[in-house]
Amino acid sequence: MTKYKQNYGPQMPKVADLQKALEQALPDGRWLKLLELAEPTGVATTQQMQQALSLSRDQVNRLLTRFDEIAPGQLLVRVQETIVRPGQRGQPPVVYKLGEAGAALLRANGCPGAHVCGLTDATPIAHAIATLDVRLAALQAGLTVQTETPISYADTALRPDNTITLSPDKIAFFETEQAASLPVLRRIRESVQHKADFFRSTAVEGISTTVRVLINLPRGKAWDQTVGTWERATALVANDTGKDLPFKIVAIPLAEFLAKPDWGDPPDERWESLFDPTQTSSFASRKTTASNTAEQTEKNTALAPVKSSGNLPTTLARRTTRDDRLIMEAYWQCLIERAPTLAYTADHPRADSDFFAIMRIIYAASYPDEATPWQLALHPYASLFMLRKYMQMHPRLTDALKKAVEGRASRITWNPTTMLHRMQVTIDVFLKYHGFCNAGGLQAYPISNWSREDGSADFRVTVDLHPEMLIGERSDVVPLRDEVRAAERALAWVLYCLFAYSEEIGLGLRQQYPPFW
Repeated sequence: MTKYKQNYGPQMPKVADLQKALEQALPDGRWLKLLELAEPTGVATTQQMQQALSLSRDQVNRLLTRFDEIAPGQLLVRVQETIVRPGQRGQPPVVYKLGEAGAALLRANGCPGAHVCGLTDATPIAHAIATLDVRLAALQAGLTVQTETPISYADTALRPDNTITLSPDKIAFFETEQAASLPVLRRIRESVQHKADFFRSTAVEGISTTVRVLINLPRGKAWDQTVGTWERATALVANDTGKDLPFKIVAIPLAEFLAKPDWGDPPDERWESLFDPTQTSSFASRKTTASNTAEQTEKNTALAPVKSSGNLPTTLARRTTRDDRLIMEAYWQCLIERAPTLAYTADHPRADSDFFAIMRIIYAASYPDEATPWQLALHPYASLFMLRKYMQMHPRLTDALKKAVEGRASRITWNPTTMLHRMQVTIDVFLKYHGFCNAGGLQAYPISNWSREDGSADFRVTVDLHPEMLIGERSDVVPLRDEVRAAERALAWVLYCLFAYSEEIGLGLRQQYPPFW
């Protein structure tokens, strides 16, 4: 074997001579497969080398040693900085970057876009490693994958981390992300905006409208903070346009995905939505004459001269209390003049007393007024069917409820108090979607029965309605107490189903039931 050992030193040799030396030293072609592994992202770990080439650790080490013997630090360059992989125990991975000679060899062997890896910081290197992990998982599943390949639309291009062909007529975008917080909100918002522009273009044929985001974090505090940052970014993009996002965006921890890949469309229930409809604002997308007047008032008062003994910059000048009162009066006038169109939208509808009639229709499917004790003891298949259909009619409500039930659950210690609080939050989301809040003539709240002699317990939902809630703003006759009680029972049952029958009504939780149920 020593007759093939040739050290070209620090100067890069001719590509033809270098390839000849490699072919003589490694006639099985492993050298090219190893370089091709690093080409899409520019980096690869020794574990990924073992996985992709079906080699043992010792075999990979011997191959890398041979690289250094032939062209030291030119084919693959070892990364000296420690790359931490969140949630993974043991030694950090050994990472190599594509070097100058390695890129030249790839260009000479059918990879014209190969170039030297210029990554230096730990975060982008970790991102590249995660992207390659997803690529290898897709290839192992027999799927076609393109990594960091631009897709043109309009006058620009979208560059997903991995574009994977799930079926002959469907491809999907798989993005890999690291921990995120407010300092990177602008970058995430721009990324979401680019995707929104793409999915509103004519280039979306055959592309899944669900963008998968694989976050390189385990579930926990950092995960919740990252998901919250993405939720804020998606809400900002939705507010900017005054419309729903033209695509769905969901996330899962990278390690969970690699342990059990999901190539289905739509994705399975483990994925968490990164769009929270409750964070969007019904005011953000409206530019009315009255609101412009209020904004102009604010601008004028901000520019008004401020009495000062010194030369205070305009940006630091504070408005007087009188200025604040003028601004708020202008906004109040705006609200009075434009209330019907300003305060309510299709996404945040005006409250209507027909809501209670809908709840009674759903409830009556299994619990009619004349129900016998036998009927009351049966499983409410009919009412659950009706409720599931209602949820399907309101996908934004479904997404908001799922987020309310599961959000931040990974770092909560569940006890009766936290369970009741989470139930109340979910109930409030349901009411807010329909234009109501827990106040005045509508009180809906969870209760816990911990007083049974056998020590067992259960959770229920109680609803108290003022009779006028059933007529709303109409001038009809106030309903009888029996009708009010029927509406209370119906609404309480529907709210209870959000927890007890979450799977049967199609909430699509990661588990069969809420994490605290």
